[in-house]
Amino acid sequence: MRRLNVILLTLLLSLSAFSFAQEASENNQDTVDSQNENIDEVSVSESQKPAGPVKTIQTAIVKLNQLTTVANYSPQLANTLIKTQVAPLFDFDHIASEILLVSNLNLGADEQLYFSNKIKKNIITSLLSRLTQTRSTSFQFISARPVIGGSIAVKLKVNGYYSYGMFLDIIFHQTASQAWKISDIVLNNDSLVNYYQKMVLIKLRRYGVYGMLGRL
Repeated sequence: MRRLNVILLTLLLSLSAFSFAQEASENNQDTVDSQNENIDEVSVSESQKPAGPVKTIQTAIVKLNQLTTVANYSPQLANTLIKTQVAPLFDFDHIASEILLVSNLNLGADEQLYFSNKIKKNIITSLLSRLTQTRSTSFQFISARPVIGGSIAVKLKVNGYYSYGMFLDIIFHQTASQAWKISDIVLNNDSLVNYYQKMVLIKLRRYGVYGMLGRL
C-alpha cells in the first residue's frame, strides 16, 4: 500500500491542471528520447516493459481527448480510433469474467471468447454513441486513489454534457503481464460491470445460456 501511495503521489505531481495531457505526453517522450541516447542494448529490454500506472493513465486521457475532438468532425474516423487506440486500453477478458461471476456460469473456451467479444463490441459501440451525442466534450483529471485489490480509481470530469460537467471513475487494474488496463467504469455509483451483470441475469432467466449469448 505504501508503494501504491508513492505511485499516486507521483501521479498527482505529474499531471498539471492546465493542458496536462499534452504536456505530460511531451515530457514523457522527451524522457524516452533522452534514455535512448544514453542506453543502447538495455533500452531494448526496457522498452518491452509494460507502462506504469502514471504513464498509462496519462496516455488514456490523452487518447480520450483526441478521440472526442475527432468525433466532433468525423464519426467514421472516431470509430477507427476507438478500435485501434482506445479499445487496447481496456481488459475486455477481465471485464467479461467479472460480469460472469454473478451468474456462476462455466462457459467453454469458445463461448467465453464469444461472450468477451460481444461485451467488447457493445462497449465500443456505446462509447462511440456517447462521444458523438454532443460537441466540445473533454476529459479533465481530478484525482486518483487506491481501491480494494490493488487497483487505482481515477476520477475524471467530463466537460460538455452538462453546464456543470459530469464525473466518472475509471478503474485501472494490473494484468498478469503487469500491464495496467481499464477494468471498470463507474458513473453515478453504478459501474459498467454491474450494469452487464444485471443484464446477463435477466436474459439468463428469460432465455437460458445460449439465448442470453445471442441477445447481448
